[in-house]
Amino acid sequence: MSPRFYDRLAAAVSIGLLLMLAAGSYYLAEIAQRFTMPSQTREGPDIADAFGEKVVLLRLNERGEPVFRMSAERMEHFRRSDTSHYTLPTMASLDPARPRITVAAQRGKSVRESQETLLEGDVRLDRPGTAVEPPMKIRTEFARIFTDTEIALTDRPVVVTRGQSTLTGTGMEFNNRARTLRVDSEARGIWVSERRPP
Repeated sequence: MSPRFYDRLAAAVSIGLLLMLAAGSYYLAEIAQRFTMPSQTREGPDIADAFGEKVVLLRLNERGEPVFRMSAERMEHFRRSDTSHYTLPTMASLDPARPRITVAAQRGKSVRESQETLLEGDVRLDRPGTAVEPPMKIRTEFARIFTDTEIALTDRPVVVTRGQSTLTGTGMEFNNRARTLRVDSEARGIWVSERRPP
């Protein structure tokens, strides 16, 4: 037999071995993927990576002036969901160009990089009276607060009092910037005309 024959035979055997190695590697990878332990694929619990007691957070405008204040008896931040949970949160708008609003609740949670805060349990929204407007109070059990746009939403029953006037219903949108309030359904109320002295 000629040396060329042995060279061709060696090349064919080498290619065959490489094909067998590739097929074996693919097969083992498929088997390993099918039999991966559930504990290795499941994400662990959402663990708090930061917490604080009697926390106060401030947001400043471009001039460095405080325009929003958030305080809570306790705050916990959870790493995986990037949410912050609050106990007895109180939020207050501090912008002097707009009516001051204070919102408090039993529990709260900030989501979407703190652009939205969900409040639960005895949610109270208060706006003090001015020389031209009576004080306003809103009571509900759940609200979504958007601090950037100063909008509060709820789909739950709500009670609104403005001076001596009362409005009840289900679902609400309150816009502090536009100074508007909308009750979505089952609205009932008693309106008392209040004239402020000039």
